[in-house]
Amino acid sequence: MYLNVNQMTDIAMKIRGLSAVLVFCFLALSCGRGEKSRYEEHLSRLDATLGMADEYVRAKEQKISTIENMLHSRGVTPMQQYHIYGQLYEEYFAFQFDKAKDAIDNQISLADKMGERSLKDDAMLDKALLLTNAGFFLEASQVFDVLDTLAFDEGQMVAWYNARQKFLRDYQEYVRSSEFIVPDADKIKLYQDKVLAGTPSTSPMNRHMRILRMIEGREFEKAYEENLRFIQSLDPSEHDYAVQTYWQGFICENLEKEEENLYWWVESAISDIKGAVKDNASLCSVAIKLDSPEDTERAFKYIRISLDDAVYYNAKLRKVQIASTMPWIQSAYTESKEMQNRDRNRYFIFTVAAALLLSMVSFLSISFYAKGRRSAREIRKKTEQLAEYNRSIKEAEDNLRKTNYDLIEANAAKEEYLGLFLSMCSGYLDKLKKSITRDQYDAELKNFYKTFDTSFLSLYPSFVEDLNSLLKEDGRIVLKEGEMLNTELRIFALIKLGITQSSHIASLLRYSVNTIYNYRAQIKNAAREDRDNFEEKVKKIGSRH
Repeated sequence: MYLNVNQMTDIAMKIRGLSAVLVFCFLALSCGRGEKSRYEEHLSRLDATLGMADEYVRAKEQKISTIENMLHSRGVTPMQQYHIYGQLYEEYFAFQFDKAKDAIDNQISLADKMGERSLKDDAMLDKALLLTNAGFFLEASQVFDVLDTLAFDEGQMVAWYNARQKFLRDYQEYVRSSEFIVPDADKIKLYQDKVLAGTPSTSPMNRHMRILRMIEGREFEKAYEENLRFIQSLDPSEHDYAVQTYWQGFICENLEKEEENLYWWVESAISDIKGAVKDNASLCSVAIKLDSPEDTERAFKYIRISLDDAVYYNAKLRKVQIASTMPWIQSAYTESKEMQNRDRNRYFIFTVAAALLLSMVSFLSISFYAKGRRSAREIRKKTEQLAEYNRSIKEAEDNLRKTNYDLIEANAAKEEYLGLFLSMCSGYLDKLKKSITRDQYDAELKNFYKTFDTSFLSLYPSFVEDLNSLLKEDGRIVLKEGEMLNTELRIFALIKLGITQSSHIASLLRYSVNTIYNYRAQIKNAAREDRDNFEEKVKKIGSRH
């Protein structure tokens, strides 16, 4: 059956229409899946507040600037300056560590000049609490050492007991994975009892301490009810509200109240953002809670903001805490990787289909030209349309290329987090070693190797073949039955992830540094060529050039 020109024109127009629809669908897919989180209601409130974070920071800075201007007012006395620096300390305490410390040091200097021993002791107690909160335990200990509690009044003794119990509790938690014993750690409960006895039962410090004791005693149901009453008495604009809602989220986590757990951490994060609190924990906790594939992008966004806040605050403890709370990254990464692969397949299918349709349109256009030279004007019009379709396809291909590059960049970030996660797992094994039998430890170590092998090979499935291709035939690595990776392959897998120091590799894989060095030298000696650049070539395995 033969078609006349009009029929062929009609067919071409339909094919062009289908091509345009395919391009549109491709672009729509590249914009995302549109799946919503099961916590969308809570997270939308958090995102809206994060969008105004800069405004809250500017308001905080304006308030601080107003207080600082008071220091330079005409006729201001040293005593007034002392109290102004106290206000600055309160504003900077959870905002900028260095500035808070400067304010305290200025208070101490003024108290010395005025000969006010009691005022100096007040400032020294605040400094010890600030240093403890920021993780500077050696410096905080030095402050405690120079304080003379015999000269304290009743209020100062309560402040000392509170600062001391927090120092011992935080320090003990900080060194938990080591064999270091914190002196006086057995006095934590004694100091807490002193705080409870020295403060009214309705005071925030007393109520917070009672709830903390319930949590430490794992009386979570009791702590839940008591803390809920405490929260209801607080103003959401106060920092105490952010602290207690964080603990309420922690309590709910232990009671397996999942949605309420996230609700309270979102409440705490919102309160921190509105108060321009940079020394915060809630936003990171929300990120860790978001372990579903559709929440991965949000989780990384929250983690990034948490790290930015920690850097801005400039105290070492919070950065360490954020880095040590990321075991969820492995499952999130794997699920995200699978989604990316599915998306790539969809994009490829649509691109091929669009290319085939374009080929059909081109063929028909050429046929029309051969049969209809008398319709030159119509042919020119069709050629212009064809050019437009070519531009659409090129735009689609450009979008695909950009999407692929974005995915590669995201993978690179996740590789860094995977390396961090492996370090955390290694630290976890160190903690377990003291409390379990040798057989249990060996089983945990074997499981750690298996987890590492599976995670790494999901990222670079052809790593073994690629590495062997760099080696001489008689030096290639042959795996035993059932092995995914062996010791030599794990060493160079870590090098591929950017972990190159033999001491770090030895720590992760539980070998001596000499053993790691010997393995590395042995494998490099088997390189087919240019052994000096062998490890650089390993780093490029699976990378896009």
